[in-house]
Amino acid sequence: MSDSNTAPYKPIPEYVVNDLDTLRVLADPLRIQIIELVTHEPRTVKQVAAVLELPPTKLYYHIKLLEEHGLIRVVDTRIVSGIVEKQYQATALSYHVNKGLFSPASPSGLEGLDMMLRGLFDDTRADIEESVAGGAIDVHAGEDGDGPVNRMLLIARNTLHLLPEQADDFYRRLRALIREFVGEDERLSGSPDEQTYGLLVTLYPSTRQSSPGRSGPADAE
Repeated sequence: MSDSNTAPYKPIPEYVVNDLDTLRVLADPLRIQIIELVTHEPRTVKQVAAVLELPPTKLYYHIKLLEEHGLIRVVDTRIVSGIVEKQYQATALSYHVNKGLFSPASPSGLEGLDMMLRGLFDDTRADIEESVAGGAIDVHAGEDGDGPVNRMLLIARNTLHLLPEQADDFYRRLRALIREFVGEDERLSGSPDEQTYGLLVTLYPSTRQSSPGRSGPADAE
């Protein structure tokens, strides 16, 4: 039961996933959405279901898995019409995967990498589609378009040709830019003008070969 003298639960800054079973639970688009919804404030299963426009019965299994693997936790309970109702909150503000799970030397390395990528990309795809359908994204907006830049869909898939020192500089500047806008606690300001944005960035050395100066197959801004 809740206690008025008990301080609200504050998620830890970071949770590190160290095993494939937990990664398998985390790498699911629906469960990623659930975690996002209970990161900054506790919610009941019914409250989460209302936001996702799903019946609560479809969420209990996923909530149970997330709780069993320590990804979310019960922070309060109350009695509603004689039934115990639990409030859940994310264990951490951000979740990271132990890179050892992706090691090529590990029998499960490729499986772990595949699970993480599928979870991230499937959830991002669904989020983009829902945001376009809901009007948050203006597909015609852009720096040279009619719509506001802050409503544009920015997607870039390029091939870069960099010397080692150039790549080092690129990594450092990109990470610094992300850290500038993503605060450590990622708390919302509460302003009515605030808009939530999704951010997925990937930069990596590639074994593919292409002509210098030539961009990749997809480059849209």
